[in-house]
This record gives sequence, structure tokens and C-alpha cells, in this order.
Amino acid sequence: MKITEHNRLLQLMDELYYRPYANVVHFADDDLPLCEVLAHYCAQKEYSYQLNTPDTDFFQQVQPIAEEIPAAKVFKMPLERPKFRMAGKEYEYFILTLDIDPEERIGFLKKAHDVIRSHGKIVIFLPKGDRALIDAWIADLEETLFVATSVLDDVFEAHDVMLSVKMHGWGE
Repeated sequence: MKITEHNRLLQLMDELYYRPYANVVHFADDDLPLCEVLAHYCAQKEYSYQLNTPDTDFFQQVQPIAEEIPAAKVFKMPLERPKFRMAGKEYEYFILTLDIDPEERIGFLKKAHDVIRSHGKIVIFLPKGDRALIDAWIADLEETLFVATSVLDDVFEAHDVMLSVKMHGWGE
């Protein structure tokens, strides 16, 4: 999924988070320019940036980001991996620009929930105006114990942004 409005993304990031340090994880399988913009933004803000991709070719393309920016890490991470946790790290932001098949969404969100810090946000980019897809994501987020889900439909020309929060102690 290509996000071309990088300045709007950076404004959104500034509005979402206000602390002096954050861990950001991003799941993507294309859009090298977006990944570079996010990595530089995180370096400027003194955030860590971890890019996970299941795509081998894209992994090769994004490797230079980790070489150029010390706070950025790039990992080849198959979505079938049992857990996304690495070295006990938790994230304040979990950005998703990767398409997830509907039958894999619940499993993916459970693994995402496990690595997001309490009160952390999952930020999901979806094609603009697909109400059925938005409703399906909302139901899956609720099932996997994310709360306070909202959809921003006026930030980007071609995408809606779904935000949801992991709350400690909710659910089972």
C-alpha cells in the first residue's frame, strides 16, 4: 500500500504522540519512500524505528535504512511467525501499511496486541471509503481487545486511517 502524502503522515504522528521517546514498529511490504520518511522522522524525534516485512525482495530494498540510521532496524518477519515479540520490546506505535487477509487478521492482531505497550496505538491504513472493510477491522479489533477505535477519513486523499488503543487489563 503506497502512502504518498508523507507530510500529512508526519503531522498525524506529531498529533498522536507527545512523549519524548517512543518505540515504533511498522509492518510493510512495499513503499520504500514511506519507510525512509518514517525512519528519518523517528531518528529526528529520538524514537526507535523497527520495520518488519514478510517480503524477501522488499527486505533487500529496505536494508540500507538500517545501515544509514542507527535507531532503525529492519527484519524479515514472516506473518506465520508464532510471535512478533523480539527481546521483550514493546511499542507505543504499531503502524500497518501491509494488507492482511481477512482469515489471518485475528491471529495477526493477537500477535500485535502482545507487543504493543499499554495505552499504545495501532495505526492501520486502509483504502479510502471501503465501509465493509472498516467494519470488519473494527469487529476484529474489538475481538482482540483493542478499544477506543476511530477512523480518520479526512487526513489522506486515498486512505482512511484507523486508530485503536491497547488497554491494560481489558478482556480475559
